[in-house]
Amino acid sequence: MWFITGASSGLGLEMVRLLAARGVPVCASGRRGPGDLPDDFPNIPYHACDLADPMAVTKLADWAMGQGPLRAVVLNAGAGFFRPLAQETPDAIARVLAINLDANIALAHRLCPVLSGGRLGLIGSVAHKGAAGMPVYAASKSALDGFGRALAEEWRGTVKLRVLHPGPVATGMATRAGRTPDFADRVFLPPRQTAAALLAALNAESGADRQTVSFLRVGLHRVLKGAA
Repeated sequence: MWFITGASSGLGLEMVRLLAARGVPVCASGRRGPGDLPDDFPNIPYHACDLADPMAVTKLADWAMGQGPLRAVVLNAGAGFFRPLAQETPDAIARVLAINLDANIALAHRLCPVLSGGRLGLIGSVAHKGAAGMPVYAASKSALDGFGRALAEEWRGTVKLRVLHPGPVATGMATRAGRTPDFADRVFLPPRQTAAALLAALNAESGADRQTVSFLRVGLHRVLKGAA
């Protein structure tokens, strides 16, 4: 059984679509309620959860473990705002850090006992190197990167862990975060192919603990694997 967070839209949605189409058992969570999911959302176990709520995160982990043995977990959910630090609010800062960092640490901690022999994917962002206009988001992804690199060493030989940093993806998240669309949007990564490249990187037997999934890599994966 695979478990994907942030599956009600964007990369998470594409991942569950791909896995379900391949006949891979998968369960998922997202911010949206079941009635607000896309009409073509796969017929899989789904749990609505606000990852900014620590108690909800604990219940989510217990729910996921109850779906069956977990072969792989992809902690993909994320949130952020495209605006200067001076325009942030304490509540918004706390929410971004809770979703992008705290919830992932809590889920990894809670799921650790059932992941032996399995895989854990942490979905970061190239913003972890710094992103003007998104300082809080960048900080959360940088911290997630450090957490993942440390945990990969701690769990080596027990759980295969990969921190995967995709470039900007055309999921609409940037617009929802408050970024004004411009010419750069034309080179945003395609969601379906990016999701396929992320799953392939997590599934691979060899490879670095920390990887960037760039436009070139997504294109190469599409050519070699024929990703839809």
